Amino acid sequence: MDLTTQTSEMKLFEFGSQKKLILILLAAILLVSALITYFIPGFNYHLVASFNALRTNASFAWFWYNFTSYMLYIVLFPIIVVYIMSFKVNKLKPYRLVLFLSILVTGIGTPIVDPVMKDLFAIPRPWVAYSDINSLYHVTGFSFPSGHSFESFAVTLPLMICFLSNDENFRRNWKKVVLSSLLLIFAITLSFSRVLVGVHYISDVFAGIGFAILLTVLLSILLQWFLDTNRLNLQNEKWYALLLIFILVINTFFIR
Repeated sequence: MDLTTQTSEMKLFEFGSQKKLILILLAAILLVSALITYFIPGFNYHLVASFNALRTNASFAWFWYNFTSYMLYIVLFPIIVVYIMSFKVNKLKPYRLVLFLSILVTGIGTPIVDPVMKDLFAIPRPWVAYSDINSLYHVTGFSFPSGHSFESFAVTLPLMICFLSNDENFRRNWKKVVLSSLLLIFAITLSFSRVLVGVHYISDVFAGIGFAILLTVLLSILLQWFLDTNRLNLQNEKWYALLLIFILVINTFFIR
């Protein structure tokens, strides 16, 4: 099989300079917003504390505890399963590289966020810094940035870009637009649920989302370079897949 055939069967969405710049600008706005909200006296505290009363409501607590605790895995694990299925199911094969990117961003970025970035900034959780703030549950480690916010966008953003693309590789339709919208709603809701349950500040959420967007852009450029230089092709793809699964296993059992 020649190079043309190989690369034609492995496709990533067209990601022009304008799209990259827009996403990089959005990431910069979010990261700057994280700094601003962190340094405004009392802003982070008052926003988390404003939900103290709601967190004592049984229905509110039950819903948001379960949503923030499990929804990420309800979305992430099916994406991993669909990626594995894409090696055999013809209808899924065009999306295999997009799914690969989605899992790659999550797998590489998660240990960077936690423990590297969290330990570097060492910002205590809200209930640790303020004794009058309650939370629906306690988690270990530091607060900044939010790992769930990062992961929710890391796993969904490549898919959203793909579903909204209208190029020679992927054609946009109303079903894909609806699916992309649902993924965006999920990612935003999960991210801000971390503030609702009292385990993160809004600055943590902004930083997590911003880093996810930035890393997605950088890894998409790297992945396209691997394709263009034939470092990633149909012959060696399975080895990259095994490496990706290995990274996820390390994250799951030794880092998270």
